[in-house]
Amino acid sequence: MKNLFKINVFTYLFFLLSILSGYYKDIFIIYLILFIHELGHYFLMKLNNIEVKSIVFYPYGGIIKSNMLINTNSYKILLISLGGIINQLILYIIGYLLFKINIIDLNIFNLFIKYNTLIIIFNLLPITPLDGYKIMNSIFELYLPFRISLLISIIINVITLLLFVIYLYIFKINNYIIIFFLLFSLINYLKSYKYILNKFYIERVIYNLKHNGLISIKDIKNIYKNKYNYINEVNEYDYLNNKIKYFY
Repeated sequence: MKNLFKINVFTYLFFLLSILSGYYKDIFIIYLILFIHELGHYFLMKLNNIEVKSIVFYPYGGIIKSNMLINTNSYKILLISLGGIINQLILYIIGYLLFKINIIDLNIFNLFIKYNTLIIIFNLLPITPLDGYKIMNSIFELYLPFRISLLISIIINVITLLLFVIYLYIFKINNYIIIFFLLFSLINYLKSYKYILNKFYIERVIYNLKHNGLISIKDIKNIYKNKYNYINEVNEYDYLNNKIKYFY
């Protein structure tokens, strides 16, 4: 795991400002939770033979960079996305035991409960690149064509982000770093919509992916991610291989 974990330069500045403001306990607890959270994703990725290139910690949280394909089975993505939250649920038990045997005091225990709960709730929001978005999209992919599931997820993403910003405004929670990060991530995601679709098709040709279950469809836009598709009675590999230059 050498050189796996990296800290963004702005995170060091965030650490410094937090310590100077007297929030050193808070920042230590928050990033300890984030570290355990990212380990949950990491070990499940390794279990599924997905290469993890790095885990980078930013002022707003951690981001894992990996070689995971868009066409990775949705059940696997769902499990991996839940990995961080599962670790945090285990942390509740560990935190309670440490409190009971007097290793941590009531103040630290309350701070831990507060931040662990807030991080779980925040991560479950269906907004890219949070776990909640990946969980939601993975569930849609199990029942809908890939393109439709992506469109529905994006619409829910936009609505949820708008409601989240309104909530922060009403309750005067001025967390501009998180708002900027989520807006920036959404804009980049929207820009890459066609790229995601094209990469989805290209991966199925390059890797000649096989899936359990067959389905017959009439239009390439209705391809299911977790099934092997026959498009107009032609197997998807041959069809996509012939049509790939026309993707847009």
